Amino acid sequence: MIRNAEVLKNLANLCHATETGTFFITTTDNKACHIIIENGRITALSFGRERGEQVVSELPFMKIERFSFKQQVKMPLSSRAYIDDSQNILEQLGLHLNHNDLGAESRKRVYRGVEIEDKKVMPTMKKPAAEPVKKKPPRMYRGRVLED
Repeated sequence: MIRNAEVLKNLANLCHATETGTFFITTTDNKACHIIIENGRITALSFGRERGEQVVSELPFMKIERFSFKQQVKMPLSSRAYIDDSQNILEQLGLHLNHNDLGAESRKRVYRGVEIEDKKVMPTMKKPAAEPVKKKPPRMYRGRVLED
């Protein structure tokens, strides 16, 4: 069995590399999952009887046996498997680019006489820091504070 974090990182790497093709996942109970990627964007998902957005909630909990990616292969899926253009599946899965990663690889190159440093950024499973929650004012009834 393969760790889900490893599979999701591979999926995120393909998306960040703007690949096009189908990401195949096979589970230990012999179910297939197809994820269609077009130019680095996840456009359709299918897993067993689940289609589209329903698959996103299942992805982190699958018991994955193996996975693969086939470039330029687009599996024919039902119309229910396709998701809206406005949705960002990687964000829903908690896969974000970590711009402060100190372990990121970098290389220097010269372009038209100017030295440029390229940094590779690896996706992480951490969500960005959320804004602090504002405390609600106490509930009042006839000028007195209610305690729950």
